[in-house]
Amino acid sequence: MPKRQNQSTTATLASEEKTKIAAVAGKGAADQPSKPADSMDVDGDAEMGEFEDAYEDEMEEEDVVEHAEDSDGVEMQDGDEDEEEEETEEKAEKTRQVYLPGDQLGEGEVLQVDNSAYHMLHNMSVHWPCLSFDFVPDSLGSSRSAFPHTMYAVAGTQAERAHQNQVLLLKWSQLHRTIHDDVDDEDKDDDVNDLDEDPILETKTLRHQGGVNRVRVLQSHQTPLAATWADTGKVHIWDIKKLMESFETPGTQVPASVHQPLFTVASHGRTEGYAMDWSADGRLLTGDCGSKIFLTTRRNDTGASFVADRSAFRGHTASVEDLQWSPEEASVFASCSVDQTIKIWDVRAKSRGYALEVPNAHDADINVISWNRKARYLLASGGDNGDFKVWDMRKWTDASGRSTPAAEFKWHRGAITSIEWCPTDESVLAVSGADDQLTLWDLAVELDAEEEARHRDAMVGADGAKREVPPQLLFIHQGQSQIKELHWHPQIPGALASTAASGFNIFKTISV
Repeated sequence: MPKRQNQSTTATLASEEKTKIAAVAGKGAADQPSKPADSMDVDGDAEMGEFEDAYEDEMEEEDVVEHAEDSDGVEMQDGDEDEEEEETEEKAEKTRQVYLPGDQLGEGEVLQVDNSAYHMLHNMSVHWPCLSFDFVPDSLGSSRSAFPHTMYAVAGTQAERAHQNQVLLLKWSQLHRTIHDDVDDEDKDDDVNDLDEDPILETKTLRHQGGVNRVRVLQSHQTPLAATWADTGKVHIWDIKKLMESFETPGTQVPASVHQPLFTVASHGRTEGYAMDWSADGRLLTGDCGSKIFLTTRRNDTGASFVADRSAFRGHTASVEDLQWSPEEASVFASCSVDQTIKIWDVRAKSRGYALEVPNAHDADINVISWNRKARYLLASGGDNGDFKVWDMRKWTDASGRSTPAAEFKWHRGAITSIEWCPTDESVLAVSGADDQLTLWDLAVELDAEEEARHRDAMVGADGAKREVPPQLLFIHQGQSQIKELHWHPQIPGALASTAASGFNIFKTISV
């Protein structure tokens, strides 16, 4: 992985850390020193007419010079005035404190979002919370950056009663750029695309028996398919193409067959699960809480029919929590489990079991994994104890045979709930946890000694004590309760969405 120098150590430390921390405590805002008013012209440069001295006083007038006074009434020279202004600014900077998760807020203090840390930030809510969602590919273009944005997604609900659950097809539109709090009204009119208006949410629904544990969408615009893992033990596959098209043509009548699953995977019996992933060619892997993994294959390229294997991939001894197809080898996939292992499999050798294993990869349940689509030898994993690790699959173990990650971070104070590599930057990773944090990391950041010292000095908590903050930590996004899953948008670089008990956040930070 190429190493990247930290570019955030310019200007003041306070402005440096603004790019990392989205929320700031109320007491962190210091009053800015007022600027002196422009001095009047006292040298007579402006012509105002001639006045005759009635007494013909020939005494020469002395030039008038005004001097500022300090707080004690002592006259200051120009250099002294500039020095005092600099000292005032330095004091103001010192009173500004960066809020970090875990800091205690004082009485009457609340966290407020710093809009200048976001290019875009929007909140969306639906009737029932969603544990999982996934983006749907669209025809609006790749690598697009112009505002306002439009996104499509599929989510599944966790309703109060089983029969109330739904599969939600979502269209988020009018996702405008977020206007910074300190932007003048005149500047807001410079670009009609920068209107800070509310976004629009449109939905289509499908009835779903049982709560939806996980949703995954086949990333194909031509044949978009959605799979839902139900808490009944069934996995349903839905053809969502007609419903997605109906967003663009209001009043379109869709066939009744669209409201029924295209296929239902019954291989797991009544054992529910969470692990699921599509391959690029439409093969579906599903893993359950009983340690079994099954493969479901499309019979032809029309997507009209599937066949589910009856024999499972066996090797884990506890619940399979996540699955990821290799971005490079079409027959290879990875799995993680409550048994604290990561395993690599080849579908061509099911009878021989897993091909590779990382035993004791974490000291707790392994909840999630993500395979890097650009640096394809890197795999990230997140544990139930709040740590996440990056594995170089070219060298799983050290010289003594122990499992050794290429990188390891213990920042989150709750279980890791989601992890995903950025699709456009091989070193950037997004992580969410049960501590209501969503963090962005750049693993290519490497500081020299001077930068390391400045970084440590900048990380001061509300109590004045220095905080240990990894230099690879780019950004902390907060404001949601019980974050369950995050995804990078596949066609809008740097844009993310996350789902939580409190709803959806759609945002793009200034850091990525």
